[in-house]
Amino acid sequence: MRRALLALTGHRSGEIGTLTERQWRSLDRLAAGHRLQPHLHGKLVRREIEAEVPAFIAQGWQEAHRFNALDQLVQRRALAQVAETLGEHGIAAVALKGAALAWSVWPSPAERVMRDIDVLVPQARATQAYRALRDAGWQAPQASGELLDRMAREETHLPPLFSPDGVMCEVHAHAWASAPLASVAMPPCDDSGILARALRDQVLGMLVPADEDMLVHLVVHCAMSHLFNVGPLGLLDIDYFFAERKIDWPAFWRRAQRERFARPAALVFALIDRWVRPGFQENASCPIRAGAALLDRVEDLLVQDPAARKDINAIAGLASGERGTRLKAAPLDQAEGSTGFRRLGRLATRGASLAGTLVNRQSRNDGLATAELARWLSSD
Repeated sequence: MRRALLALTGHRSGEIGTLTERQWRSLDRLAAGHRLQPHLHGKLVRREIEAEVPAFIAQGWQEAHRFNALDQLVQRRALAQVAETLGEHGIAAVALKGAALAWSVWPSPAERVMRDIDVLVPQARATQAYRALRDAGWQAPQASGELLDRMAREETHLPPLFSPDGVMCEVHAHAWASAPLASVAMPPCDDSGILARALRDQVLGMLVPADEDMLVHLVVHCAMSHLFNVGPLGLLDIDYFFAERKIDWPAFWRRAQRERFARPAALVFALIDRWVRPGFQENASCPIRAGAALLDRVEDLLVQDPAARKDINAIAGLASGERGTRLKAAPLDQAEGSTGFRRLGRLATRGASLAGTLVNRQSRNDGLATAELARWLSSD
């Protein structure tokens, strides 16, 4: 079912063969977990799926598409409110990931499901941005300035805020997070450069990263910050972006070699080539080729069980000799109204979850594949 979902998502839908009703329901659950149903509806409408999709599955995809179209309208209004509120305080906000792509490069914003909206602001003004949104009616934990400043220095983003309509927003002080495994050396994150080079997207009506910065951000987020557990959306974002933008590939690869993300980029592009757009590697002048065996294992990680992601990373940490089961102290445990019992509860829950995941053969294999991926990404 994993490869069947990849095939439906990309250009190989004619290869899935005949599926039983039970298999279609299993595939549909996997598609829902990876937020792909609205996109699959769009592909059906455009006749980009060669397989015979049962009517009851197609109807579910259509409903998911309709609901997401409504969600996107609410999310776009929330994004405009963020830009306006922060603009009134002289704080530049740059839309990241899906928030920057859904309306400008996807076939339809209704096809790109977003859990939240992400904006990048200068680290020095992240606390002010967070408080400005709270003052404007967004709901968020009450936290001291000292704690928020520390989170802006040490974390990727501040605590989530929720608009009056319930849209979640993450105010980022940094464009990307560190990898879940310490063995993966992350490229430097030039946040100030990304902010300085940001351009106004005329469709979206707000700032987005410059083209090369956007591509680097998407590659690093998919391959390194999340070790491919972002799902096929990670490939689709890059493919649709590539189709609408012109990249200076020699400059991109020089930067990739200099900042040490050439191998991750090559692996992402190889998977896009295999499943989404044939010829992508050649068009991108990719100088590195990943082996077929590695691609086989990494593509499995794209469609891993979303509910087991944290435990799969923990298994990978154990396999890599790291303290993969550790839980980082949550800064919000120090916020108003929190107690040590909250963290103890999370520790107990994670322990029980990890024990269950270790029993699952597929999740164990995913953990070992993640460890293998981390070693490949970090090798010269």
